[in-house]
Amino acid sequence: MTKKAKNWTAVGVFCLVFALLLLLASLFDLQISKLLTAHALQGHTYITNDSPFAVVMEILGSAPAELLVSFAFCCVFWHAIYFWSGVKKYIFAIAMAGFNVLSNFVLTQDVTKYIREHVFLHPNPDYAGGNYLLVFYLIVGIFLAALELLAVKNVPKEQIKKLLGFSIAAVALLAIPNILINLGIKSAVGRIRFRAMNMYPDNPTYGFAAFANWYEVNGQWIDDVQKTALFGNTDALKSFPSGHTCAAGMSYGMIMLNDALNIQNKKLRTLFWIIPIVITGTVAITRIIVGAHFFSDVLIGGTMSFLTMILVREIFVCKGSNVKAMFGKNAE
Repeated sequence: MTKKAKNWTAVGVFCLVFALLLLLASLFDLQISKLLTAHALQGHTYITNDSPFAVVMEILGSAPAELLVSFAFCCVFWHAIYFWSGVKKYIFAIAMAGFNVLSNFVLTQDVTKYIREHVFLHPNPDYAGGNYLLVFYLIVGIFLAALELLAVKNVPKEQIKKLLGFSIAAVALLAIPNILINLGIKSAVGRIRFRAMNMYPDNPTYGFAAFANWYEVNGQWIDDVQKTALFGNTDALKSFPSGHTCAAGMSYGMIMLNDALNIQNKKLRTLFWIIPIVITGTVAITRIIVGAHFFSDVLIGGTMSFLTMILVREIFVCKGSNVKAMFGKNAE
């Protein structure tokens, strides 16, 4: 089979599978959530510890996003050190080190946030610490960044050079879907979370009667004060799409390594496809189990990551080679 045929076959299979899954979600979203939350989310509760594995995945599920960009910033740091000269080399290297610390700061903050939720069984628990906690995040961020920079230092210079395009693509992979989801889609759609309805199951306004399909656009139909009073947080109407699953989908960056490093080993290339699919799928299922999202939420969240990866991979890593193979007259 030619490369052109392979690419078009892959596109066709992806579209068919996605369409079937989206149809399934559109018809049975609420039923799927009720089935998967049955033994993990007790009635009238928002945060649950009844499924330890799902709790762990909630705490660590978005880590691939920060880890991906941390690795990218490390690669660009060493690229500047090895291949640049003059003052700009050090300015750029310091900037990359700073961004690496920031990404690990966010990672630490994110993980700690979800740990607190499950310790206090509340989506916005009161806790001691204040500014001291921010200092803790910073110290951990600096420590993790230093470890990562030292680890990436062992990567050969020629591979660091090859990873520049991958690093740019990784940052774009993080930015594009997360900006769309967190700064636009979630608030605009205003879909109520399953676990929010679970707190008041029989209420005609906030209970299961408030269920909306993924394609319904309702906006933030409850104000923040009322949301906090009802659910203890202001994100109860931000179910669609799943930011956690989208963040887990940043692991699709591993697929870009196949092309960036020109990996020829078929088993390794296959592994770099399987691992992110397993990570994203596992996070997606556990997001439904804890009642945070519906099937359509995680399907769209994960798909946004995958499609963004395909786009930035083609632009920054493959340099349009797959597009040329699909549409070029002389493609083989």
